[in-house]
Amino acid sequence: MAIYHLRLKVHSRSLGRAAREGGATRRSAVAAAAYRSGERLYDDSQGRWFSFDKPDVIHTEILAPSADASAWIFNRQILWNMVEKAEKRQDAQLCREIELTLPRELSPDERSSLVREFVREQFVSKGMVADFAIHAPDAADGREQPHAHVLLTLRRLDPTTATGFSATKERDWNEPENIARLVAEARKRFNDTDRPEDKAALDAAEALRNVNVWRREWAEHANRSLAKAGSEARIDHRTLEAQGILRIPQISLGIARHIERAYEHIRERVTQWVSIKKRASLLEDAEHLKQRDPAKLADFVMRLSDMAESFAAQFRKDITTPEADYDR
Repeated sequence: MAIYHLRLKVHSRSLGRAAREGGATRRSAVAAAAYRSGERLYDDSQGRWFSFDKPDVIHTEILAPSADASAWIFNRQILWNMVEKAEKRQDAQLCREIELTLPRELSPDERSSLVREFVREQFVSKGMVADFAIHAPDAADGREQPHAHVLLTLRRLDPTTATGFSATKERDWNEPENIARLVAEARKRFNDTDRPEDKAALDAAEALRNVNVWRREWAEHANRSLAKAGSEARIDHRTLEAQGILRIPQISLGIARHIERAYEHIRERVTQWVSIKKRASLLEDAEHLKQRDPAKLADFVMRLSDMAESFAAQFRKDITTPEADYDR
């Protein structure tokens, strides 16, 4: 069954927390690209290599907004090092990421084509450089879980600069100013009046925001690909309420699904550890008794044996008690 999932986030240099001893001191666009592509990449600004074990990476590709784009743009290591060089602030935003769940109903080639067409139309055509990777790890049900990670630049290409990127970020890629103003005004009006017509106007304005345009377009692109592949499966970007489905939305488990699978193993190991600790404590008490009063130790062992026998006897009782005769 095809499912809908599209999530956006922005990668910044700031860790957002205190650095751990011996750990990373800041985030890196090069590290992000290395993890998602499964390649070993060198970060010039930090003087270190980034390499991750990612056997689930099945396809990577870089898309540029111009057919005659410079060769360095298609070199993943150079591209993201140039992105790093273009940013001066310690807390600078480096790139945008979009995560997409891909339909299982499509073949690997069909999934690649779907992502390529969607990314080229919605992002690359506007001037962004896109670096996408398709992963297919094992899901909780034992089947593959295909999804894509798309890293997008935040500046336009500019061959006249030392970094190859423009001196300023393209703010419209976050949200066009006129749309942001329209949404703010519509929200204020609805908050003041609480009228249905103002709620409808707010919904119409919200639909124009970049995030909602991208969410809607992804559903349309995916559904066209599913139809072309002969699949009856479809995805829907709308909320369950908007679809008329009476069901409580489920949260994304993420790492929690791995914790859930590990819970039984952890519980068993903890039970074994507690048992060993208790036996060790018992043996230590027995050793003290042996040294101080052997007679008490013998009595202690006999009482312990009786307790164990009584406990075991409870599970040896015949539980096949004849049932009442219901045929009377």
